[in-house]
Amino acid sequence: MIDTHIRSLLPSWLGGRGQETLRPRGTSSRVSRLAAEYDAEVDAALQRLWPKARIYHDREFTRDRADFLLVVRGRGVMIETKVKSDPGVFRGSTLPPLLDRLQRDGRRLVVLVNQGDPAPARDLISTKLGDRGRIVVWSGPHHDSDLHQAVEALLHQTTRHA
Repeated sequence: MIDTHIRSLLPSWLGGRGQETLRPRGTSSRVSRLAAEYDAEVDAALQRLWPKARIYHDREFTRDRADFLLVVRGRGVMIETKVKSDPGVFRGSTLPPLLDRLQRDGRRLVVLVNQGDPAPARDLISTKLGDRGRIVVWSGPHHDSDLHQAVEALLHQTTRHA
């Protein structure tokens, strides 16, 4: 594998490219920007809905850790954010490493997707986590009640998972 510093010096016809065109997470820069904006909006929503909660944001990208940990009244819920650039179906193809880890750990998870039909991902989450997982289409404050309901339902489960 070529070091990215050397690669940026190569002419484009040899596979080189400028440093500014390197894209984190294998996504377009537009999607990366949308994801960062979405995470900031989700963080604000969590603070608005649970002002006394502790909110931890994992800024390092990994496929097997959720983006947020929300701790409310001593109980934790993992929050994973997903940004779609189109309103199509959300299948959850990037979720299995996270779901596998949370299945082993016994933790609760809410997946927030900015748009689209989450039915296929809902089935995947249900298969892996059962009643410890939820998916919500959340695109702003007008969806706060859906987010609140999903998190509170997980927090009120009788078995303590997190």
